[in-house]
Amino acid sequence: RHIESRGVSDATSAALGLGYAPTGRDSLKSALLQQGFSQAALLRAGLIVQREDGTIVDRFRNRLIIPICRDTGSVIGFGGRAVDTDQQPKYLNSPETPIYSKGRTLYGLNLSKGAIRKVGFVVLVEGYFDFAQVFKSEAAPVVASCGTALTTQQAQLLRRFTTKIVL
Repeated sequence: RHIESRGVSDATSAALGLGYAPTGRDSLKSALLQQGFSQAALLRAGLIVQREDGTIVDRFRNRLIIPICRDTGSVIGFGGRAVDTDQQPKYLNSPETPIYSKGRTLYGLNLSKGAIRKVGFVVLVEGYFDFAQVFKSEAAPVVASCGTALTTQQAQLLRRFTTKIVL
């Protein structure tokens, strides 16, 4: 229902790979352990967390899940948007890991890089849903910063595709 309230179509949702993390405390952990992943790998990836009392639970519960990809398309992290109005924090993101650093990542670059090269510029927006709105409109190639600030590394990454950036 959160996707619909943002005006994100099924086609855009599918292109972005949007999903849902159920409310269970260990739904993802259980499923991935059954598939052969180690608990240590899941902790390192930030998919599960160890609480102060020692219990290990899924990081993302009852959230809209937004895969974050590198420019090649491989998933390196996730954003989790609260579904319930009183749920905090509103956004919960993957932690910094060996493969994911928000300061080195531009959300949606994997989907927009061809169009950026074709038209010679990119529109830079702040968040996932800002990206989704511009992306679905096809008005211009778009990327979003992962975080509230544009970093030098993100600017250098964009420079591989264009020198014209519209904020």
